[in-house]
Amino acid sequence: MKKNTNLFYDDEIDLIGLFRIIWDGKIKILLITIISFLLGLGYNSQIPRNYLNSITVNPSEVVEFVKIDNVQNLLKSNQSNQSNQSNQLYLDRFINELEDYKELLASVKNTKKIQENFSKLKIEDREIELFKYAKLLDIDQKRSKKYTINFKWHDIDEAKDILQDTINLTLINLEKSIYGELDLFKYDLKDLDYLKSQRWIAKELNISDIPYGYTGKPYYLRGYVAIDKEIQVYKNKIDKKFKLLKTEINSLKKENINWIKYDINLIKVKSLKNTKLILMISILLGLIVGVFFVIISNIFQSHTASKKTR
Repeated sequence: MKKNTNLFYDDEIDLIGLFRIIWDGKIKILLITIISFLLGLGYNSQIPRNYLNSITVNPSEVVEFVKIDNVQNLLKSNQSNQSNQSNQLYLDRFINELEDYKELLASVKNTKKIQENFSKLKIEDREIELFKYAKLLDIDQKRSKKYTINFKWHDIDEAKDILQDTINLTLINLEKSIYGELDLFKYDLKDLDYLKSQRWIAKELNISDIPYGYTGKPYYLRGYVAIDKEIQVYKNKIDKKFKLLKTEINSLKKENINWIKYDINLIKVKSLKNTKLILMISILLGLIVGVFFVIISNIFQSHTASKKTR
C-alpha cells in the first residue's frame, strides 16, 4: 500500500512531496489531458469554418481618365465650379458607392446558401435577415491611396465570386452616376437672359433700331432688331458647343475606363477558425485539471487515512 505524502509542514508547502505526488499521478494526468484534447477536437469540429477574404483596390492610372478630363474641361468653360477629378477621387467615389452595401446584398442574395435559408422564411423577414450579411463586409483604409476590402464567408471560391460580382455592380453604378452628372450639365445662360431682358425693354419702348451703330449703355438703346441678332448668334454658339459636348460624352460612354485598379486573383485568404489555439488550450486545460485532481485526491486520501488512525 502506497504511503500518502503530507504536503504541509508548519504552513509551508513541501515542494519535493508535491512533485512526487504529481509524478506518481502522471497516468491520471495523462488520461485527463487526452480526454480534454478529444473534447477540444470535438468542439473544433463543430465550429463552422469561416474565412477572411481580403482584396486591395488602388487608384487607376491617370492615363485612364484623359478623355473624361477633356470632357470636363469643355464643361469647365461653361461652369466655373466644375473641376477635374483625380484618380484618387474616383477610387474614393467607388468606396462610397460600395459602402451602401446594396451591391453586396444583391450578390449575396443569389448564393445557394441564402436562397435555401430564404425559402424557410416569410417574405417580410427576408430583407431583415439579408441586411445581417452587410456586417460581413469591412473596408479598411491603411494608406491614403489604397483600400482593403475584407469579406467573411464560409466558402473561399464562393467568396471570390461574391466579391467579383459586388465590385462589378459597384463599378456599373459608379459609371452611371458619373455619366449622369455629365448629362445634366447646364450652360451659363446669364448673358442670354440679360439680352432677352434688354430686348423686352427695347420692344416696350418701341426702339427697333438706332442708326450710327450705337454701342453704349443702357443696352436696350441698341434696339430690339440688333439685340435679336445677338441673341441668335449666342444661341448658335451654344448649340455648337452643346453638340460637340454631347458627341464627346457619347464617345466617352463607349470607352472601357478602369475606374479602379485591382486583381481578383490576388485575394488573400485567412481562416478564422484557429484550430491550433483550441487544441493547445484543451491540452493546457487538461494538464491543469489533471494536476489539481491528483493533488486534491491525495489530500483527500491523506485526511481519510489520518481519521482512521485516530
